[in-house]
Amino acid sequence: MSGPTSAADQAARDDAHLQSLGIKPELRRSLGFLSNFAVAFSYISVSTGTFTLFGLGLFVGGPPFFWSWPLIVIGQLFVALNFAELASHFPVAGSIYQWSKRLSNRTLGWFTGWFYFWAGVLTTTAVAITVPLVLSSILGVDGTVKYGPFSWNVWVALGTLVITTLINGFGVRLMSIINNLGVAAEIIGMLIFGGILLIFFNHQPLSVLTNTYGLEGQANGNYLPVFAVAAFMSLFVVYGFDTAGTYGEETLDASRQAPRGILSAILLSGIIGAIFLLAIILSTPDMAAEITAASKGAFPIADAIHSNLGDVWGNIYLFVVLAAVFVCTMAIQGATTRLMFSMGRDGRLPGGSLWGKVSSFKTPTNAAIAVGVLAAIPFLVSDSAGVIAIGATGTIYLSYFMCNLGVMIARSKGWPRKEAWFKLGSWGIVLNVLALIYGGVMVINFALWDNPAFGDWGNSLRDLTNPTINTLSVLGSDALSSLPAIPIFESFLGIILIVGAIYYLVAARGRADIVQADVATGEVSIA
Repeated sequence: MSGPTSAADQAARDDAHLQSLGIKPELRRSLGFLSNFAVAFSYISVSTGTFTLFGLGLFVGGPPFFWSWPLIVIGQLFVALNFAELASHFPVAGSIYQWSKRLSNRTLGWFTGWFYFWAGVLTTTAVAITVPLVLSSILGVDGTVKYGPFSWNVWVALGTLVITTLINGFGVRLMSIINNLGVAAEIIGMLIFGGILLIFFNHQPLSVLTNTYGLEGQANGNYLPVFAVAAFMSLFVVYGFDTAGTYGEETLDASRQAPRGILSAILLSGIIGAIFLLAIILSTPDMAAEITAASKGAFPIADAIHSNLGDVWGNIYLFVVLAAVFVCTMAIQGATTRLMFSMGRDGRLPGGSLWGKVSSFKTPTNAAIAVGVLAAIPFLVSDSAGVIAIGATGTIYLSYFMCNLGVMIARSKGWPRKEAWFKLGSWGIVLNVLALIYGGVMVINFALWDNPAFGDWGNSLRDLTNPTINTLSVLGSDALSSLPAIPIFESFLGIILIVGAIYYLVAARGRADIVQADVATGEVSIA
């Protein structure tokens, strides 16, 4: 009778799995299930997204925007189930880049990783600039006041990136400890505040969840196109669960724990988010007034907590949000760092050997520094990096779609040929198709802009979710009206596609990976 497997024995088995995939184990393998789950939960960060975006959903779609949350969570669950199976087979840094490359072809895999990398960099930027927004609310500071070349908001965001870069570069164990504390505070805080509001401060009937307050008038009386824009509150939050997979090389028993981390992160985020959103809506004393206030830039969640619980509890909640935003920045940077490390290790990025190098801390420190620097660059031209995140988030959804397309190609050719701990079995193709349908519809939703050619779907609300670049400004200057009226999502996607295509054709196409993959497992590349 054999005893329990020690951590050292399990790490040796995990490293053997990596070696069978053609990868030399170099990163420190010290994360358990809770830490693996926590990095994915932090990337999603329900507190961060709902605090900053609840107002968008409310003033665009009214209380019925709530229903976008379960719809998006279910749609992303289709994606997450596919990713969980992939993580069980391939618990490798780089997640969707590695999965797509290994199961379809290197070109699709490379572009999936290229798009996802730049989207991750700018998402890091956007979340970092959210830190001073919360902090200024706590301190009562005007974040737009300039100190030298930058505003207070930008200085705090830059300081945040310095700290998260140091943490990510120093070692995964330090990162996981800080991240776990932040996740615990976020989960406990949201459940406590949501529970108190639901039990003691119900000002609205449940029927408010179907009351549109006449907002369908923004699309000629057609509420569905309005709802599609209001759903961006949920779309901007529920992604990043694949992070549990990208930390696979640093997780013990990764083939089992990474899939559990992916699914636990999205399911718990979905449940907590639904409870909290419902609590805020039902505890809002004057819904019509709050819709108007949200349209002018108010934060309805903060308003609901302050009005019902008082300023002291309101500030405590803001501290919970601050912790969540900080660890969210750290998690997104960490995930993007590991993607850069993975692509660099394969020789698939400029200067690849530098980004694919592991420091004495057994951490991809060079890649962490590079991501931190790249995420800071947008602040040289704008302190409204959140606008850039519109294009970045849409590109993340496109990257998910591309990965699922690659997996569907593999399934059509007989993958998986070997079983892993988590398997979808005969449901694999069904769930893959559902993930592609959902992902395709969401990418189209991201791509629409204010244009009569789209009918009611191209209403003026699209300026909130996909504005044209000629309406943007640089460091507070006038709008860049001399630029062409190209939507920001299409602009961002077009730029990285053109630059990536040039690099791929000149330097990367046809080059064999530095790390040869899938030699001995039966999970050979199908292309």
